[in-house]
Amino acid sequence: MPPEVRRGFVIFAGLFTVVAVIWAARMDHIPPADFSLQNGTDPSTLDPHRATGQPESRIIFELFEGLLRMLPEGDPDPETGLQPLTPQPAMAERYEVSEDGKTYTFTLREGIRWTDGSPVTAHDFAWSWQRMLHPATACEYAYLITEVRLATEYNSSVVNIGDRVEVELWDRPGETPTSEANIQHFPRGTMKYGTLRAIVKPEGPESSADATEEEREQAQLDWEDRWIYEVDVTDPDAAGEREGETTLQRFAVSAEVAAGDESVERMHGVLVDFKHFGGAQAIDDRTFVVHLNNSVPYFLNLAAYYPLFPVNRECVKTHGSPLWTKAENIVSNGPYQLKFRRLRDRVRVEKNPYYWRADSVSFETIDFVSLESQNTAMNMYETGQLQWVYDLPASVLEELRDRDDFHSAPKLSIYFYKLNNDVPPLDDVRVRQALSMAIDRRQIVEQVTKAGEQPAYAVVPPGIAGYKGPEGLKENVEKAQALLAEAGFPGGRGFPKMSLMYNTSERHRPIAEVIQQQLQNNLNIKLELKNMEWGSFIETVQQGKYEIARYGWVGDYPDPNTFLDLWVTGNPQSNTNWSNPEYDRLISAASSELDPKRRMELLRQAETILATEIPIIPIFFYTSAEMAKTNIEGFAPSAQDLHPLSILRYRSDDPSTAPSKD
Repeated sequence: MPPEVRRGFVIFAGLFTVVAVIWAARMDHIPPADFSLQNGTDPSTLDPHRATGQPESRIIFELFEGLLRMLPEGDPDPETGLQPLTPQPAMAERYEVSEDGKTYTFTLREGIRWTDGSPVTAHDFAWSWQRMLHPATACEYAYLITEVRLATEYNSSVVNIGDRVEVELWDRPGETPTSEANIQHFPRGTMKYGTLRAIVKPEGPESSADATEEEREQAQLDWEDRWIYEVDVTDPDAAGEREGETTLQRFAVSAEVAAGDESVERMHGVLVDFKHFGGAQAIDDRTFVVHLNNSVPYFLNLAAYYPLFPVNRECVKTHGSPLWTKAENIVSNGPYQLKFRRLRDRVRVEKNPYYWRADSVSFETIDFVSLESQNTAMNMYETGQLQWVYDLPASVLEELRDRDDFHSAPKLSIYFYKLNNDVPPLDDVRVRQALSMAIDRRQIVEQVTKAGEQPAYAVVPPGIAGYKGPEGLKENVEKAQALLAEAGFPGGRGFPKMSLMYNTSERHRPIAEVIQQQLQNNLNIKLELKNMEWGSFIETVQQGKYEIARYGWVGDYPDPNTFLDLWVTGNPQSNTNWSNPEYDRLISAASSELDPKRRMELLRQAETILATEIPIIPIFFYTSAEMAKTNIEGFAPSAQDLHPLSILRYRSDDPSTAPSKD
């Protein structure tokens, strides 16, 4: 390196260091928030229709609000310490349910507003539910509202001749006929509506005899892109002389087809017309009506769950996804609004002055601190930098139990391992059963986690009223060895080395190490442990690029269905590539069963299949173990691990543990 280049590099490095120090110093001296909590890893998104994990949901529950909100009702249970939470009026001041339980009419409050001051209307809910269901949004929770009329058809892109449909033209902002726009919006291009009259299909698809499966799939997609859809286009909002007028128009996805036939317009796709004929309709600014195919006993819980929260359509249209969730762009409607977001540090929210019950919100600011280290989180709690931590070091749990600020209670949640059922030999049920039966769960909960967890052999946690699940496959090393031999791997010989993935956390590695050793000792199977950052971990599992992966699930509502619906064929939350037609049939039958006892029996039969075929390995049912300062009013463990922060406050007679102000 020439001397002058070396000197330039030294000067640049020095300037960079000075700037970095100044920036760090400036950021380190921000005033503390009124309330700070441990939030685990960095949230991957703040979009209610794209989020899936707790690090995201804790923040989203404060930034946004749905028709209803889960809030405490009554006092905590004296035996379990659990605080009952029920869906209560929020954006909707009241609701009515039809006698058959299939129609819900929500009346929104007067004067409710977004953080930009614009009104929140029933049309925002209708638009947001449609966005949540749209295939391009790729919401993994879309299955929650499949009982909403036309929701399944819309989300799965199923159209049939005679359907009322929507057509999105190839004219998204910044898009040309031969390229796609860089920023995704919803709805994205010009929309046309009408009745599907015909689908003209060319010959094909064509692929060589030695083509790979991926090449055959691509050939199939290319062939389908060349289909021409003939639609009687009409204006659904037309009235008077224009009402009922139609013109036959032709559409195709293929740019080549559209360029070669002037009668064909290029489009992005054809879907059923959910906007005008689906089961989520805005009657006027304050009236939102939901029509269900079948009565859903937990539907009010769904209305209080964040994937069904509204997003501001003008914000989404203006900035696109994911830019609309940046602090300088985002518009929300919850108790808090986004102040700033610092990568690998914290998300700060501040009180929303437009919130309909802002007067009852105590904390002006809240910090969601990104902390994966249990020891660091505990140290920050003890020094007053955090007021609530939920992931405690197992080494100090025993001495913490006698403290007044320690909270422990059973949770409606499970810790388990996903198995990629497409990867040999995990595609063999005997191998999956052998792996599960070779694991000593009691050693894990008694020697590793130590928080009072219960070993799990099935999927649905205990404690759901009216439901008793199957026993599942208990530990049996001798039987596990016999099953492995029967599958062609006697004594583990010939069994391929497999990887066990887990996201970064001090809790997951020791559990994985114990299971790694148990499978080595009991089955002579070797596992390679892979630690991944949360965002990369989620993406890898969603893409199916894994063999065994750690996961957890907290019940979205107090019903077995929230744990069993996940494993229906095609559910985007599954990622296991497991499918069982009888399981699917039982879950479907339960969804339309009106007799509560019969419904629970159908769900139990389904769980028996799940607990026998083992597409996942249940490990344990969670018990909460968390610390919260004693001068906080309104904090109590809940079965669903929900803690509405907007209702918390410091006791006026004891401000000692509130964060000090500079």
